Amino acid sequence: MRPDEAKSRSAGRRSATILIVALALLGALVLAAAATASPRAAANPKATASVIGGHNATIAQYPSLAFIEGVQATAGYACTGTVVAPRVVLTAGHCVEDIESSSIVEPSLIAVATGVSNLQRISRPQISTVEKVLAYPGFDPTKLQGDAGLLILSAPVTAPPIPLATEAEATLYEPGNKLTVAGWGIDNQSTEHAPNQLQAATVPIEEPALCKEGTRRFYPFFDPTHQVCTLDAPHFKITTCHGDSGGPAIATRADGSQVEVGVTSLGDGTCNPASPAVFTRVDQIQTWVQSWINAVEAGGPTPPITIPKAHIPLLTRERSEELSGLAMEEAFGQTFLHGQEKQIRCTRLSNSKLKCGVTWFQGPNDYFGQITVFYAIRRNVVLAGVHYTVHWVNDQCYFHSGNRSACKVNTKQR
Repeated sequence: MRPDEAKSRSAGRRSATILIVALALLGALVLAAAATASPRAAANPKATASVIGGHNATIAQYPSLAFIEGVQATAGYACTGTVVAPRVVLTAGHCVEDIESSSIVEPSLIAVATGVSNLQRISRPQISTVEKVLAYPGFDPTKLQGDAGLLILSAPVTAPPIPLATEAEATLYEPGNKLTVAGWGIDNQSTEHAPNQLQAATVPIEEPALCKEGTRRFYPFFDPTHQVCTLDAPHFKITTCHGDSGGPAIATRADGSQVEVGVTSLGDGTCNPASPAVFTRVDQIQTWVQSWINAVEAGGPTPPITIPKAHIPLLTRERSEELSGLAMEEAFGQTFLHGQEKQIRCTRLSNSKLKCGVTWFQGPNDYFGQITVFYAIRRNVVLAGVHYTVHWVNDQCYFHSGNRSACKVNTKQR
C-alpha cells in the first residue's frame, strides 16, 4: 500500500511495501520479482501483505492464496493474489502497472509461490514463473477504480482455484455480511512487524454511504458500483495493511462454499482500523477474468489487451477547499475546529493546482493565510499535497491599538 520502508526480517533480498498514502489517490510502486531467486530469498521480503488484528492461518484453510514477489531497480515489494485457474492468478491492477510510465511490469521479473502458508518454508516446486502480465482494461490507475490484474503462469499449479462472485450474486455485497481477508507481513504498523505465517481475519461490509464518508480524507473516489469497503466497527481492531494489495476478500455462499468477492485495493496510510479498507468488486471484473481463463485453459479466443493510462486528475475547487480545511484542522486542531467565520476560497492555477485564501478568528486572535493544494505523482503514487503559510495576530493589538509595529505576528507554514 504505501512506499514506506520497513526493517528487514532477515538477510534475504530487499523488498519494499505496497502502500496506501493518506490524502492520496493510491497508486503503488510497480511490482517486479526475480524468478531466479532462491526459495530462501523469496521467503524473506521486508514487508509484505498482512492483516492487522489477524490470527495464524494455514494454507489448508485458504488453499488458493498466492504470494507474489519481485525486485525492481529502485525497490522491490510483494503482493498477494489468488489462484483462479491452474495457470491464472488474480491480483490488484496497481501490483502489475507502473503508474508513472503507464507500463506493465515484465513477466520475467515476477515470481509466484503457491501452496504455502509459512514464507520460511517455500520449496522450489512451489515457485512459479510468469508468462504474461495483464491489467484490467477498466483499471483507472489514478482513481484506483477497476483495480485488478492477472498473472498468467508458465505452467499450471496444483492449488485449487477459488470461485469468483458474478453479477448475479449482488446479495453477497450487502452491508453487514462478513468477509475474510488473508495475507502475509506487517501485522503491527507501529512496530512494522511482519510475521512469516499467513494471517487471516473476518470483518463486516460497511454501508456505502459510510464508506464514502470514512474514506474522504485519504481517497475521494469511492464508488460503490465498482468497490466495496469493510470496517471493523465497533471494535476497530482489524484491517488490511502494507502489501495486502491484490489479496482476497472472501465471502461464504448459502451452500457454505467460499467465493472471492473483493480484491484488496487501498486503505488509510497509517493502517488505522478505524478507517475503512477498500476492495475492488469481483463481480464487476469476473467476465474479463473468465475470458482469460477460457483463453489460457481452454484455447478460447485471446481477449484484447489494453494498458490503462495514468493521468493526474482534475483537482476541483470543492476538493481543494476540503483538503485545505483538513490541513488547517491538522495544523491548528481545536483552534481551527472551534474558529468563527471560517472562510476558504480557492482560485485555479492549473488543472491540478489551486491557491486558496483562508481566514478565521478564535478567541483574541485573527488567523489569515494562503494554502496551495495540488495533485502530483511522487514515487509512483498520485498524491494530494498541501503547502500553507498562515499568520495570526492579536485582534485588539493589531487592529485597534494604533501601534501595529508593536504587535507580534505569529506564523506557521509547511
